[in-house]
Parts: sequence; C-alpha cells; structure tokens
Amino acid sequence: MAGPTDNLQTLRARRDFRTVYDRGQKFNSPFFVAFALPTGGVAPRVGITVTRKIGGAVVRNRCKRRIREIVRRQQNLALKGLGCDMVINAKAAMVGADFGQLEQALARTLARVRQSVGRPGS
Repeated sequence: MAGPTDNLQTLRARRDFRTVYDRGQKFNSPFFVAFALPTGGVAPRVGITVTRKIGGAVVRNRCKRRIREIVRRQQNLALKGLGCDMVINAKAAMVGADFGQLEQALARTLARVRQSVGRPGS
C-alpha cells in the first residue's frame, strides 16, 4: 500500500542538510525558516528539523508531522517540478499555530522559493 509521501524524497544525511544550510537561500516565515538550494533535478528533496528549544519529544514530533502533511498536500501544486533541496526549521510560534495558518505560510514560502529558483544566476 502506498504511503502518504510516496513520491516525496527526503534529506537524511547530515552532509546534505549542511550543504543546503551553507549554499542555499534562506526564506523566513513567522512559523519556520526554510532553506532552499537549487539542484537542477526535477523532484525536490525535503528535510525537517525541530530543535529541543521548541519543546519535548511529543511537541517536536507533532511539529514534524504537521510540516510533513502540509508538504504532502503541496506536493502536486507548489512543489511539482521544483528542482531543489529544502530544509524546513520549525520556530516556537509553530506550536500554537492553526494548521491553516501553517499551510498558507508554507504555500507563500514555496512561491518565493519557486520565484527564486526560477531566476537565472540563482
């Protein structure tokens, strides 16, 4: 049976995260910070981080699940054909945020990433 993120590729290796942080562009949102690095590929790879400053394991895992679900929903819209690696770092404001607010914030951020990745020389 197919899982919720079948086509979504994830970043797992520390060096992949480091590369995106060091060479990628930073996009701020009230609920998270996204880093994007164009790769020239077709499918985006996404990594999610939530630090201990946000809360305990239950809170951190809830934040990751929420981000994953929003990314899954955006997969066929904003992420389609976006050839880049992305790392999304949760901020403390995410804990109390409404799911709809998070979804809108990520959609706006992905639009900014698409605009930036699509420009020549970026």
